[in-house]
Amino acid sequence: MIRRSLTAAIAAIAVSTAPIAAADEGDFVHSPKGRTFRVRFDPESRIRLGAAASGARKENGRITPALDVHAGISVRRRYAFHEGPARVEWQFDQKILSGFVAPFARPFGDMPSFDATLYGAAAHRHDLAPRIVLPSSPPLSIPFPFDVGFDGEIGRVIVPRALPTGVADGAAVPFLRVSVARATAYLDPLRSNHPGRSLEIGVGVRYDLDVYGPRRGAGPADAITQPRLVHRVAPGTVGSLRFRFETEDGLLALDTRAEVAPHWTSEGTWKVGALGYGRVERTILAINDEPIAAFFDASYRLVPPALELAATHDARASLGLTFGLDLTPNPRVTKIQPRKRALPSRPASREARRGKTAPPRTP
Repeated sequence: MIRRSLTAAIAAIAVSTAPIAAADEGDFVHSPKGRTFRVRFDPESRIRLGAAASGARKENGRITPALDVHAGISVRRRYAFHEGPARVEWQFDQKILSGFVAPFARPFGDMPSFDATLYGAAAHRHDLAPRIVLPSSPPLSIPFPFDVGFDGEIGRVIVPRALPTGVADGAAVPFLRVSVARATAYLDPLRSNHPGRSLEIGVGVRYDLDVYGPRRGAGPADAITQPRLVHRVAPGTVGSLRFRFETEDGLLALDTRAEVAPHWTSEGTWKVGALGYGRVERTILAINDEPIAAFFDASYRLVPPALELAATHDARASLGLTFGLDLTPNPRVTKIQPRKRALPSRPASREARRGKTAPPRTP
């Protein structure tokens, strides 16, 4: 039953002609001089490129400043099925090649600090009258006061500015984390009718691979030429809470997330990791209907102790600007028909231009 429903939903999305996330005429205003300006945007449908000033905690506890370069692609599409009490809406958010790099902040060797994700996706289902049906005789229908959803990501790589240090000597060791995959299923008691607004209480799985440099004195201290690997697997033990909010005009967006992840490690023991993230973005102006936004974000990540190393506390914050290329379909853009290439006509005779017909020639 679930398989047939999922197949039907995918097929319906594939044949849908127009997602309801497209821009409409209400997103524009007209000036007294007849010019049209866009005043409403979708903050999750744009290509971003920006820069920010950031500060991050080092392993010695000091805060170091840096310049960050941010980039990424985000796409949102919304689809609606049926009408009336049976109406169901799906919101799909995708992020592709998103993250930041601090080119001049190098925790070890020539490696810059960065946080980049290959692909992330989220699906949110909003039902106007959600219910659970029990297969009794007769079937029993019970109200279900939650929206449901799923989000995940694959291929995230992080090189923090704070490196793990030895318990005995306090020496820093090169480190990077590969978040191979993460997936979360959640319930949303907020059940907002507006896109981008949700309170997500989730349970999930994740698999992280921590790559450590060699022990102090056993290899290069500024490279991971002899990596030591620690696998971390959370088999459905991750608890998360996420809150998202967007204004109706899309000019202000807030996204916060907290996560606690008890997990099993390749060292044969259970550990507990944690992370927190927050971002607020405000569109301040637009150039040719392309938004420019100011943003502030902050994050914290606890990497539990491993090998001979102590726990790592990675904290950072940044403030910057991003330029966006809006990806929502624009109703004002019309298809221009290609020019037709017609053969040049022969010039008319003098008699034809005078409205006369030339007499036929006699042999």
